[in-house]
Amino acid sequence: MKIRINNIECREYSATKVDTLFYEIVKWDANGYYGKEDEYRTNGYEDNFDSSFLTKNGHSIQKTFFTAKECCYTVATLELNYGEPDVNLKSVGARLLYLKKHDRDDFFTVYEMANKKINKKHFKRKL
Repeated sequence: MKIRINNIECREYSATKVDTLFYEIVKWDANGYYGKEDEYRTNGYEDNFDSSFLTKNGHSIQKTFFTAKECCYTVATLELNYGEPDVNLKSVGARLLYLKKHDRDDFFTVYEMANKKINKKHFKRKL
């Protein structure tokens, strides 16, 4: 399941293998590294870690950052609570508070839509 409105997206968490299924709500931004690999190489960055990173003075940048127009960070997670049963929203620090108003509005719209879909899928409930 993926729901995206403007820069806010809810998706199933898949970055690393974990035993528990949960979802994350992320904020997308323009990627400042996009298209700048040659610029970094000119400034002394070199291939490292099986050529999947550029490194200089202990600073490493994964090469995929140079090819993606956007990057994202997690604002909150949605965890399944089978004991309740319900979906628990867990903010990552105060990131939710730092969103601009239009992104916060989109966040709560995405959250509401995702909560309904997750409840229907995992708890067979319609809200």
